[in-house]
Amino acid sequence: MRWRARSRPSPRATPAHTPVLPVTVPGFTAEPGRALTAADAHRVLLHCALDAAGIRLTEADRQAVADIAALDFRAVNSVIGWLAATPLRG
Repeated sequence: MRWRARSRPSPRATPAHTPVLPVTVPGFTAEPGRALTAADAHRVLLHCALDAAGIRLTEADRQAVADIAALDFRAVNSVIGWLAATPLRG
């Protein structure tokens, strides 16, 4: 898996632990200890990529994200790559 990031942290600045990310995905509730389905994990990744690109979603957009999240990881990863390549909005 290859991620395209806007900026990369220095390897010397690696935190001792991974911080908890305040991720809110509409229509999704994660329970501690529960494994995510592939579609749920894809939806979280897509929402993070959209948020990073500065894109605000409408209700119709949320349904489209859910539909894209149901696809395989290769397709979802391509969409995330396209979002990472777009200029920031906002």
